[in-house]
Amino acid sequence: MMIPYLGEKSKYSNFIVPNIPKNISTYIEPFGGMFGIYFCLDLNNYPNTKFVYNDINYLNYNLFKYLNDKNFFNTIKNIKADKDLYQKAKDNLYNCVDEEKALYWLIILTCSNSQVNILKSEWGSDLEFEILKIKLNHNNNYFKNIHSINNKDYIDIINQYDSKDSFFYIDPPYYNKESYYINHNFYNNSHIELCDVIKNIKGKVALSYLYFPKLNEWYDGYNFKYFQTFLGKETLITNY
Repeated sequence: MMIPYLGEKSKYSNFIVPNIPKNISTYIEPFGGMFGIYFCLDLNNYPNTKFVYNDINYLNYNLFKYLNDKNFFNTIKNIKADKDLYQKAKDNLYNCVDEEKALYWLIILTCSNSQVNILKSEWGSDLEFEILKIKLNHNNNYFKNIHSINNKDYIDIINQYDSKDSFFYIDPPYYNKESYYINHNFYNNSHIELCDVIKNIKGKVALSYLYFPKLNEWYDGYNFKYFQTFLGKETLITNY
């Protein structure tokens, strides 16, 4: 895990990553979040692959814009997060310039005591923020390898990058848990729309869900793999 985030999948990387093909021209995450699975890839296996980040949440998009900026990285290194700065970040998140917005959002993500309805969460500790400084220093090559950072609807990014050589790792909000996230337009009935979109993709698709019975109906003919977690069966659905 690079940055804490609700639904972030790096904790299941041993289950997901081996199922990601290597002979792809472009790797795209339409619901990028904190790009958790991307940071778990061995980039040596993808020397000619372009990596595309997308998230409709402007806060996530804006943060990724700045994470590969040397000046922003130096700012992070020199900041000591505490309860007062955390509260300032929450109070001013939507009323500041983009660089401050990126910093405030990073502090909220790393210092909150819960990722569910995060803007209603409270101060937890600065531990993840301090650990992040070390991670950023050792993983700078991952940020440099991101070809494109986007703030679009997931359908638009799929249409833009779809080809027979593309790979999409699609990780939408869990079914009936959509309200746990902020700044999005993906709701309960959006899962059926997503299913229709996926069935028209030319490239390869791996789709993550927490299992529920409707998946068998919606993705009849697709390949299913499961990993048991304390929440239920983490499910990976592929068209290859």
